[in-house]
Amino acid sequence: MNIVLIGDGGHGKVVQDLVLLHKNIKLVAFLDDKHSEVYTKGNLIVGPISFAETVMGMFQNVKFVITIGDNKVRKKIINKLNLPHIYYATLIHPTATISPSTTIGHGSVIMAHAVINADSYIGDHVIVNTNSIVEHENIVGDFVHLSPSTTLTGACKIQEGVHIGAGATVIPNIEIGQWSVIGAGSAVIKPIPPNSTAVGVPAKVKEKHKMGEVLVNQIKNKKILLSPPHLSGNEWKYIQEAIDTNWIAPLGPNVDAFEKEMASYLGVRDAVAVSSGTAAIHLALSLLDVKKGDTVFCSTLTFVASANPILYQGALPVFIDSEPETWNMSPEALERAFRDAQLSGQLPKAVIVVNLYGQSAKMEEILAICSRYEVPIIEDAAESLGSQYKGKKSGTFGQFGVFSFNGNKIVTTSGGGMLVSDDVNAIQKARFLATQAKDPAPYYEHSEMGYNYRMSNVLAGIGRAQLEVLEERVNAKRVTFLKYYKELSGLPGVRFMPELEGTLSNRWLTTLTIDEEITGISATQLIQSLADDHIEARHVWKPLHLQPLFKDAKYLSHREHTSISETLFMTGICLPSGSNMSNDEQLRVIESLKKAILQRAKMTHPISG
Repeated sequence: MNIVLIGDGGHGKVVQDLVLLHKNIKLVAFLDDKHSEVYTKGNLIVGPISFAETVMGMFQNVKFVITIGDNKVRKKIINKLNLPHIYYATLIHPTATISPSTTIGHGSVIMAHAVINADSYIGDHVIVNTNSIVEHENIVGDFVHLSPSTTLTGACKIQEGVHIGAGATVIPNIEIGQWSVIGAGSAVIKPIPPNSTAVGVPAKVKEKHKMGEVLVNQIKNKKILLSPPHLSGNEWKYIQEAIDTNWIAPLGPNVDAFEKEMASYLGVRDAVAVSSGTAAIHLALSLLDVKKGDTVFCSTLTFVASANPILYQGALPVFIDSEPETWNMSPEALERAFRDAQLSGQLPKAVIVVNLYGQSAKMEEILAICSRYEVPIIEDAAESLGSQYKGKKSGTFGQFGVFSFNGNKIVTTSGGGMLVSDDVNAIQKARFLATQAKDPAPYYEHSEMGYNYRMSNVLAGIGRAQLEVLEERVNAKRVTFLKYYKELSGLPGVRFMPELEGTLSNRWLTTLTIDEEITGISATQLIQSLADDHIEARHVWKPLHLQPLFKDAKYLSHREHTSISETLFMTGICLPSGSNMSNDEQLRVIESLKKAILQRAKMTHPISG
């Protein structure tokens, strides 16, 4: 890895010494605006910060670290460079002690003899200086600076931009507000509000500063999105190859490689890249010869794209309720649906099982039922790429697996999808159908109806770069879920989507249910309250059997008079879960949600006295 340090001052010199201790890291440049011209100093390039983009083109695998102690200046430089997180390296001194359960963000520097203990979270572009101690379960926000010999004693919340002076101590469970400054040697025993300077033993607020208030207001007004795209930074490599070779139309080397790389990752024999997850489901139904008048069983708690292709084929959907342990297709309801179908003499042509929000359905039970009736499964894993069920990748259990690369998915190609299977002949037929069913003739000849469903070579290049960082994205999503769970699961009336034993969810979206009788606030009211704070949240999917489009479709509930999917729709909320969401953005969501629930609880259950 090639490192560029931005900030040629005292802190930069210390970080330079740290870099030299790592044999696998090479320091290639020192950039600082005090240098008006570019020159070389030994093997180093020295120049202004504006030279950063040129340096990126001179070396491969370039990463940056902002080596400036002033938190506000670090943030301004990050905003000016406007690079994806992946371009910032995290540097850890060999003498530092870091718990395996600790998470450290991009661009952070952990100096000599620092100690970070269990279940702590260190945000992006943080400085944990020499001999500092971060005890268990602390949350340290982005752009924080812990000066030498600082001690956070446990379960503290240090919000964005805080500077804690040398030798200061913060006792357990204390929160320090954004962009505050704690004087050297101070002992913080009470919460410190944002934009404050506090000094002394015990620390007392001496002044408020407006610069912090400006930054806090900018942060509060910035909208937090549900699940925005998170590019790796390597997409340009594959896009440039497509442009340089003029492969910008559908098909091409990126498409071929993306299909092979996806199949290899999943452990399936073949895959075909298409224009959307919906197209992949449609192709699967076509390959299974689903025709007008046939029936297809489908999960009801899902997006309409799971069921629309059933209508494309002129078939009739039968919707199957969810069950509480996974929120996915209920094996009990599925079994009853098959018994009813057998009695009527019309078994379904296929079963579409959806893995909701990253959580796999109870595939073992569902596979056994479908096998007994000899009906194939289409596994809609649009939301569960990277998830696992009993050690096997999600999307690989049915005769066909379907993935989506829409803009909000864990891997995105802007728009696109993938159909996968161990049936190589079926996937080859899917390629044929997806390319307008063009016969292998020396001219355009078509013997059957096909579709314009193939992915472009440019978009496949984006997908290849995204697939390279999939495991990082899954880890980031799971860390986001754990932080939400830690902060919110103790609130009465709040319950998170379970993770079935033996499975690993990619936690594409963190979802929870809110009990209005206990909290005094409905899911709709809570979503609106978050929106008022510039935070995007959503209802859980409205069940398809409640949609006007499917008003005449048959529906089987989990148990008699018990519709799990309807309850989840009425009480469920999806929280912002972007893999590039900062710690402080997540704290904003948590505090907004807590505020809404606690305020409504006081209104509903007023305290008399």
